[in-house]
Amino acid sequence: MLRDEVMTATKSIVFLCEGIEIHEQEFSIVKGGEVLSVEPRAFQVLIYLLRNPQRLITKEELFQSVWGDVAVTENSLARAVLKLRQTLGDDARSPRFIETVSRIGYRFVGPVQVLNSPISQKIGYPAEVSDHTKPGGEPLYTIPETADNSIKTRTRSVLRWWWLASAAVLAIGLVAAIGTLRRSLPPPRISKFTQITHDGREKDLLGTDGSRLYILEYSPYSIAQVGIAGGQVEQIPVPISDIGFFADVSPDGANLLVQSRTGPDEATLWNFGIPGGPLRQLRSGDACGSAFSADGKSVLYSTLRGDIYMAQSDGTGTHKLASIGRPELGNFVQSVSKDIIRFDENNWQLWQMSSDGSNLHRMLLGPRAVGGACCGRWTPDGRFFVFLGGISGFSDFRRTGQIWALDERRGVDSQPPPDPIQLTSGPLSWNKPILSKDGRTIYAAGSTVQGELSRFDSRAKEFRPFLGGISAQGITFSKDGKSVAYVSFPDGILWKANRDGSNPMQLSEPSMDVFMPRWSPDGTQILFSDTSIGSEIYLISAQGGNPHKLLPEGSGKQGDPDWSPDGHKVVFGASFGGHDAKSTIRIFDLDSQKLTTVPGSTGMCDPRWSPDGRFISASSSDPYTVNIFEIKTQRWTAYPIKTGLTFPEWSRNSQFIYFLTTLSEDPALYRLCVKTGQIEKVVGLKNWHISGWFDQWTGLDPTDAPLLLRDIGSSDIYALTLDQ
Repeated sequence: MLRDEVMTATKSIVFLCEGIEIHEQEFSIVKGGEVLSVEPRAFQVLIYLLRNPQRLITKEELFQSVWGDVAVTENSLARAVLKLRQTLGDDARSPRFIETVSRIGYRFVGPVQVLNSPISQKIGYPAEVSDHTKPGGEPLYTIPETADNSIKTRTRSVLRWWWLASAAVLAIGLVAAIGTLRRSLPPPRISKFTQITHDGREKDLLGTDGSRLYILEYSPYSIAQVGIAGGQVEQIPVPISDIGFFADVSPDGANLLVQSRTGPDEATLWNFGIPGGPLRQLRSGDACGSAFSADGKSVLYSTLRGDIYMAQSDGTGTHKLASIGRPELGNFVQSVSKDIIRFDENNWQLWQMSSDGSNLHRMLLGPRAVGGACCGRWTPDGRFFVFLGGISGFSDFRRTGQIWALDERRGVDSQPPPDPIQLTSGPLSWNKPILSKDGRTIYAAGSTVQGELSRFDSRAKEFRPFLGGISAQGITFSKDGKSVAYVSFPDGILWKANRDGSNPMQLSEPSMDVFMPRWSPDGTQILFSDTSIGSEIYLISAQGGNPHKLLPEGSGKQGDPDWSPDGHKVVFGASFGGHDAKSTIRIFDLDSQKLTTVPGSTGMCDPRWSPDGRFISASSSDPYTVNIFEIKTQRWTAYPIKTGLTFPEWSRNSQFIYFLTTLSEDPALYRLCVKTGQIEKVVGLKNWHISGWFDQWTGLDPTDAPLLLRDIGSSDIYALTLDQ
C-alpha cells in the first residue's frame, strides 16, 4: 500500500507519438531531443486530446475542460490548436496528429503510447505502461510482486526508489538549469482588471505622465485625457487640423507628438506642448510612425520610404539611423538602457536594432511567432517587454489582439527564453499596452469587436440589417443569386450559405484570415486572399474541401484577386497591405498557367474586372485617383476623386463604380459614372460608425444596393495589475 501511494505521488505521465514526448506534469514537449515550450492553455488542450485518442471532442467539451467557467471565444480554442500544430509540425489539411471536424470539434488521430514514471527509465528502471500490450495481448511490462510483504522491507524499497528518482530529478534539473535558469523564474501574470472609462467609444491609448492617461479617440479623431483612477474624459485642444493616426506622449507628459495629414499620402510631424505650449514642426510631408526616446530628449520617426531617423525634440540634429525600404513603420520604443530600439511594420512584425541603427533584424520568428505582433513597451526596470500579439490578417486596422510579454531577465546563459508569455485571453481584445511609471500596471483599451451587416434601402433612405444582421463582411453572391459567401468578423473565416443566410457552411479554417472572397462566374469555386502570413491567393470549392494556392511558388507578392467574367483569368495586385510604388497589376491565365503584367500599371493595386469584361479598374499609389484600363485599346484613364476612395465595386451593368470614402470630414458612399466621369453621392455616413477591414468595408448586393458593416462593439480603458 505504501509503495502504491509513493508511486502515485511521483508519477509523471508521458505520452509518446511518432517520436515526440509530451510530459504532462512538466508542461513540456520533447521533439528530436529538444524541449519545446508551449502556452499553458494550448498544452491543456493537447493533454485532453491525448487522453481521448481517436475520439471526437466537441468544442464545448474542450471549453469546459480547459477554460472552465472563464468566458472565451472560439478564437481562443482555434489559436490554441494552431499553436499546437506549429509546435508538433502538423498540417490542418493533412493532419498527422490533430484532425479538425468542421464546426464540431477536434480529434487526435496519431498513435499514442502512454508511459508512467519516465524518470525511472532514465536511471535504468523499466517504465510502467498504461493500458498498452504487445501484439497478441501480452503486456509490454508487468511489475513483479515482492515476496517479502513486511512493512520494513516495503518501506526500504520505497525509500531506495525515492532517493534514486530524486537524484535523477536533481541531476536532470541541474543540467537544465545551466542553460535555462530563467525558465525557473516565476513568469509575470495579470491578477486584476479595473475599468477606467465607461463610455464605450472607440479609443486608443497614447501614454501616461503618471497621473493622467492620454487618449486618441476615433470618429472623429481627437486627443483627450482621463485620470488613472477614472473620472471625466476631457478633450485636449490641439492647434492642428486633420490629426493622423500616430502620436506619442513624452515620458514627463509635457509634450505630444502629433501627425497631421497635409495631402494624399502626406503627413507632417509636430511636437506640441501640453496644454497650450509651443508647437514645433519636426518633419514635413513624408512623416510616418513616431515616438519619444527613453529620456524624452529625442524623437524617433520613420518616412514613407521606410527610412528611420532620430532628432532632438526641438527638431535639430536630425540623422538617419537605418532603412528597411518599406512604409508604415511605427510604435518605436527605446530600451531603458538606451542601447536598443524596437518597432513594428504594417504587417505586424516586430523589429529590433541598436540605437545607432546597426544590427537591424526581425524578432519572434519561427516557433516564437505569435501570429502578429506590435506596439511594445518595456517595463521601467527593463525586465519585461510587453506587447500586443496574436493579431492576424487585416480584421482590425487598429490592431487589437492579446497582451504578451517577453521575459528579459538574464540567467547564467544570458539568453532570453524561447517563447513569449501570454498575459491575457478573451473575451476582450486589447489595443496598445501602456506601462505605469512603477511598472505594476498595464493600461490598455479593451474592446468587444462586433459588426452588424446592413443594407441600404434606397426607398426608405436608411440602412437596415441584412442577413439577420450577422457580423460579416466581404459579401459575394453566386451568379444565379441563390447562394452567398462571406467572411465572419472579426475572426476572418470564410462561410457559404443560402441567399437568405440559412444553412451556413464553414469553408476555411481559423488559421487562415480570408480577405475579399469572389465567387467564380460558373458558381463552382471561391477565390480569396489569405492574409494570415503576408498575402497569398487561394481557390476553394463552393462545396467545401481543402483550399489550394492559385499561383505557383515564386510568383511574388499577390493580393486582392478578381475573376474575369468568363472565369478563365484572374487579375490581382502584386502587393498587399498598403500602396507600393513598385506594385503592378497582373493577370493569371488559368488555362495556360501564364502570368502577364498589365502595361502601364506600375504603382497600382486593388484591381476590379468589370462584369462586361471591357475594363479593369485599379487604385493609384494615392487614394485620390481611380484608374480604368480599357482591354481593347490597352489604355488607362485616370479619374480624380477629391474625397478619396476605398473598396471600389463595379455595378452589375458596368456603368458605375461604387466606393467608400472616410478620408474627408464628410464620409459617404459615392459612385463614379465611367462614361461621363461624374461623381454622385449615394448616402452620407457622418453619424454612421463603420467597421471591417481597415475599419471599413463596403460591397453591393445583386441589385446594386450598398452593403456596410455597422460597428456595434465597444471600447474602454482598463488598468491591468501586473504581478512580476
